Amino acid sequence: MALRVNSDDCIGCGACEFACPPGALTKTATFLGIFVIDPYTCDDCQRCQQVCPVDAIVVDTDWPECHGRGCPLRSSRLSGYECAVWAHRCPSCGDTLWRRSEDENWACPTCDLGMRVMCPKIHHLERAESLTTN
Repeated sequence: MALRVNSDDCIGCGACEFACPPGALTKTATFLGIFVIDPYTCDDCQRCQQVCPVDAIVVDTDWPECHGRGCPLRSSRLSGYECAVWAHRCPSCGDTLWRRSEDENWACPTCDLGMRVMCPKIHHLERAESLTTN
């Protein structure tokens, strides 16, 4: 499940940031030093939620879950691929990059591999951008 930090409950202790493998949590510049989750870096592992002493990390239903419903990598046809979880993005379309194995370079599933699939988070970003420009 996708997560977010409830700013009313966060005490800024940093346990979540320490537990986050991809480094998706950052401290804000507010006086209290509240943390926020970058939904494009977060891989939804939930480690931050497990260590939060005040249960300030909650489900964010506005975001698609990594490798959850709608993710093309859940398909058995694409089981040999792994996702960069937004650590590497395509310079042309902005989608997150994939690779078939540890030995290969990262590639865009659409632009480089010619697939007709895309990360559901990029669809969320496109919807959000179209709402702000209209």
